[in-house]
Amino acid sequence: MKRKINYINHLLNFSAVVIGVYLAFYINDNAKLNQDKKESFLLMESLANELSEDLDAFTNYQIPENINHQENLSKLITALTNNNTDSINDYIDAIFRVENYVSTTSTYNSIKASGKFSLIENFEIRRDISDFYEGLAIESAKRSEYQVEFFKTELIPWVIRNIDLQEMRFMNENEKIVLKNKIIIYESLISQKVDSYKMIIQESKVLKEKIDSELKLNN
Repeated sequence: MKRKINYINHLLNFSAVVIGVYLAFYINDNAKLNQDKKESFLLMESLANELSEDLDAFTNYQIPENINHQENLSKLITALTNNNTDSINDYIDAIFRVENYVSTTSTYNSIKASGKFSLIENFEIRRDISDFYEGLAIESAKRSEYQVEFFKTELIPWVIRNIDLQEMRFMNENEKIVLKNKIIIYESLISQKVDSYKMIIQESKVLKEKIDSELKLNN
């Protein structure tokens, strides 16, 4: 005798299994989506914090200090031109100052290295972040490198050869013109660096405003 098959019961059981599997995937996908959104929020928040710290460093210290450095170098150039010994002695220590700062890139580098850049869903912000750190930030860092390189390879060797550092006097008066020319170049490098700092400030503010706006939308 054949057993009567309860098709409705089988259908209900099958449907329950399918729905259960679907719900499991849905819950898992939803949890992953929430996790990605949370991580994206934290990454952008970290970028915004670093931009804020950099803005403070550039605005309140680096630019004023480097402008002051330029002014002292300019006074030293004038003193060398006029062969004013007292003024030369007053400003000669400006040669030995180096005030550099580069944009903080730890969060951006971490995002790139971990392959999590796509977690930032807003394509425009992703593009702006990439353009800033791969373009302007690198260019500004190179400006600082040029200054340091000139300082190490041109100014310091010249000073060692031609200035008695203990008494702060020139050992060869004829070399003053050479020093003046080197300082003119050095001051120019600092001027270019300050211009790049100002550009960094301008673009950092724009980028931070966009990130802050995106954070508010996703908060």
